[in-house]
Amino acid sequence: MNRTTDVLVIGGGGAGLSAAISAATSGATVTVLEKCAKVGGSTGMSVGSFTASNTAYQYRAGVNDSIEMFIDDMVTANGPDEQRENVALRRVLAENAGPTLEWLSSIGVQFLGPTPEPPYEKPRMHNVLPNSSAYVGALTREARKRGVRIITDARVERLLQNAQGEIVGARAAGVEYFGRRAVVLATGDYSAAADLKAAYVGEDAARVAPVNPNNTGDGFRLASDVGGVMLQMDRLYEGLRFAPGRFPDPIKLLPSHPAVSRVVRFFAERLPKKLLGVVLRGALTSWVGPNNTMYAAGAILVDETGRRVANEDSDKLLARGVAAGSGQGFMVFDEALAQRFSAWPNPVSTFPGVAYAYVQDYARYRPDMFHKADTLEALAQKCGMDAAALADTVRRFRAATEAGTDPDFGRTRFGSGIGEGPYYALGPMGAYITLADGGLAVDTTLRVTTPEGDVIPGLFAAGSTGQGGLQLLNHGLHIGWAMVSGRIAGRNAAHAEPRDDLAVVGGAGSALETPVAELSFLP
Repeated sequence: MNRTTDVLVIGGGGAGLSAAISAATSGATVTVLEKCAKVGGSTGMSVGSFTASNTAYQYRAGVNDSIEMFIDDMVTANGPDEQRENVALRRVLAENAGPTLEWLSSIGVQFLGPTPEPPYEKPRMHNVLPNSSAYVGALTREARKRGVRIITDARVERLLQNAQGEIVGARAAGVEYFGRRAVVLATGDYSAAADLKAAYVGEDAARVAPVNPNNTGDGFRLASDVGGVMLQMDRLYEGLRFAPGRFPDPIKLLPSHPAVSRVVRFFAERLPKKLLGVVLRGALTSWVGPNNTMYAAGAILVDETGRRVANEDSDKLLARGVAAGSGQGFMVFDEALAQRFSAWPNPVSTFPGVAYAYVQDYARYRPDMFHKADTLEALAQKCGMDAAALADTVRRFRAATEAGTDPDFGRTRFGSGIGEGPYYALGPMGAYITLADGGLAVDTTLRVTTPEGDVIPGLFAAGSTGQGGLQLLNHGLHIGWAMVSGRIAGRNAAHAEPRDDLAVVGGAGSALETPVAELSFLP
């Protein structure tokens, strides 16, 4: 087997496959090394929304948008985090998101939209059909069509350098693979890397489980071993989600074939909006947890003992509180709140601009997660909680609501609190990290750079691995960045000057075994 190629891509998710296709269509030979048994990564596990401006979908919907309006809306969404933004990379995303969505459409990916996504002024969110596996299917077919070689079960242990310090390849499962022109890191984020989470966020965050257990920060460690630097490693998306339903979600079961996507799009665009919402509610109640607006309105979160676990003002604190305890949480609320969250404009959970689920939808679609009783004691029995503990918890919270002060956890938003029954509980929910927003420092061509800003020759990064300080604080931006950055990194890697010297120097240890204290990071 020939282990030398023009461009070597490490990681077979959305960013890695996009990079591989881009490099191949730029005339390069390409090999992808994927550590898992199959490609797809976090892209295949996502909701799948893609936010972009100046698309054909917008044009057909009569939406007159612009790159500058897109950027202005991202500034608004960032709020106080705008001071941390990598404005150069943001412009790269804004300018290339539309063309990249059109490229995905050209290889068979279908979207529903655009749909509104506050606080954006214009509808820009495009929802993939029938589900996120459509990305993986289309990208995999296109990669194979373009002659990309994909090797699975190939976890990279370290990067290879020549005597000039150039990155010339990688070692996976004891085998050395070479990239004559460049290597692209696209290994996802570090949401499953307990050591990195503990070092840069804290031990409480390290206990929160990842949605994707394969995101162990491999690319971060590999790049750090050759001089790369990590940025904004404190950025984790922590929250609560329901356990999977006992029955598979039919939308997730639909095959990712272009013909299926076209049929789904045909009907989705023609169904009355209310009927489409009904169709999607089953999926909505399966994939996500309740909006935090319910806590602000008066709900509390308790564990299986019936005791509160954290300050409900913060999704992050709730996730950490659940993870530090039994691993299960229940949202508890009263009849007044149930009535309030049974109709617009107060959904329990949301696909922004597409579908909304209310209390009665959980009763219908997730009876295993829906609990109702006339008394707190009976509710506790249904949830397997200690009845006396739950009653005492509600008594203390009522007193805190009346006083406007929470002596237990410092909550500041009490809403209407918990009043008269019947009483409700949604759960159990588990604590998860969906995304980690730290990334390797890169320039606008996606070359990995050192703390001094020097380029590491032969090394590119894309997707979450090469996020480089981007905030991405609204829906659909992570998928957008994965595909946009992958295409740019792959194209630039393919056009890099080929190296004559592929002789490896050094190579005593494995980057993935390097202690975290020895790695180089920036906040």
